[in-house]
Amino acid sequence: MEPDASPGSRARGATLLLSTQWLRYLLQVVNIVVLARLIGPADFGIVSLGLAITGIASVLGDFGLSLAALREKQLSEQQKSNLLWLNTAIGAVLAVIVAAAAVPIAQAFDDERLVIVVLIAAPAYLFRAAAVQFHVELNRTDRFRRLAASELGGDALGAATAVTLALVGSGYVALALQGTVAALVTLAWACVAAGWRPRLPRRAPMKHLLVFGVSTLGTHAAHYVTTNVDTIAMGAWYSAATVGFYSRAYQLVMLPLQQVAAPLTRILLPRLAEVADDLDALNAALVRAQSLVSHALLAMTGLLVVGGAPVIEVVLGAAWLPAMQYLPVLAAGTVFQTIAYGYYWGFAARGRSGALFLSEIVGRVPMVLLVVAWAPLAPVGVAWAVVAGQMLIWASGTFVFAPRAGLRVGALLITAIVPLTVSGLATLGTWGLDVAVLASLPPLARLVSIVAAWVVLAVGLLAVCGRRDARLMFDTLQKMLPRRFSRV
Repeated sequence: MEPDASPGSRARGATLLLSTQWLRYLLQVVNIVVLARLIGPADFGIVSLGLAITGIASVLGDFGLSLAALREKQLSEQQKSNLLWLNTAIGAVLAVIVAAAAVPIAQAFDDERLVIVVLIAAPAYLFRAAAVQFHVELNRTDRFRRLAASELGGDALGAATAVTLALVGSGYVALALQGTVAALVTLAWACVAAGWRPRLPRRAPMKHLLVFGVSTLGTHAAHYVTTNVDTIAMGAWYSAATVGFYSRAYQLVMLPLQQVAAPLTRILLPRLAEVADDLDALNAALVRAQSLVSHALLAMTGLLVVGGAPVIEVVLGAAWLPAMQYLPVLAAGTVFQTIAYGYYWGFAARGRSGALFLSEIVGRVPMVLLVVAWAPLAPVGVAWAVVAGQMLIWASGTFVFAPRAGLRVGALLITAIVPLTVSGLATLGTWGLDVAVLASLPPLARLVSIVAAWVVLAVGLLAVCGRRDARLMFDTLQKMLPRRFSRV
């Protein structure tokens, strides 16, 4: 039986999960800082290439069944058990296939290191698939503290393993093993934390869950392929070091989205599904969520654009400065991703998996073609191809598919105006200050000054043109804080 949680406790649980995501973000940044000084770009590049090729197994292992379970209002014990065994079986098959592909992959790219990278990574796909429904169980029962602990614990032990091995000179082996250790620890932790033991597989109503899962699987698979074809194309044309520079820039840009948007989806989707039949309530909730996520993510994007060089010097080290050519370009692409999240949540909540798939594929097919065409011309051409694809995905959702799903596109577009204005003007003003005054400072002092200037400008702009958004952020924060603080 799934416990009913009060809105206040749900909000505080959501706050805990999101706060933990920022701890995970900080942990990953620290991990990048340390490993970038222990392991060279070429080793980073070969691991990024191997994981880009085989990582589709993570998407297939989920099989879209996490979203299917999250949006379901009622799940029987047998349905939950069947989903778990199905995910686990798919993950086991995929782990074997990935391991069998290790030698052919290494031969295709003429690098024997890929054999070890792929073999080390293979078990992780089984561990992640087996953990999917335990995480769903924790999510559906609002046990966010335990869910957060399992994910943070896995990340921490994976990072510790990688750093330890890097210190003794293991290089790319340390990087490859990090994800596998994290996946195993997360699985074990979530299994214990969920306190749920699955039944043996038996007949139960599964068709609607599988249909939704398979239909969303296409979207997620297309998303994975198109977000990794850039790394694969780089590996086909350029050195492992070049791939390393590109992959580190991409990781810095994508970390905020991964640490905010993914957990926010898990929190929001069950609640949005409850009001999916009431379009007024659904659209109002989407507007609020879009406003909050836009301010958070566009702030990070703006800071990366204006502070890219000192960020790379402080986080990765001066040897990684060639990554700077990719960072601002990739950051521009995240703007379109950010302002399109409302469509994604709306499609998923309403069960419009077909619209979700089509809205994505319209932009992702041209993205792949552009990556393949532009990769031989220059490495940065790959980054521009990614941006063009993200713009097309946003446009297809805005002008074609979201209106057909009953989503109020006009309201969502208006919601994006203030975050875009605040982030854009704060970034432009800080960039001017950096060129005029801050560029000569040491990297750390320059970065701190850029962040401080950006925050001051953003707060001032919010006071002038974003009071309603500021009030929404304040009210949301109050609801999420523990009661003893919210009463102060």
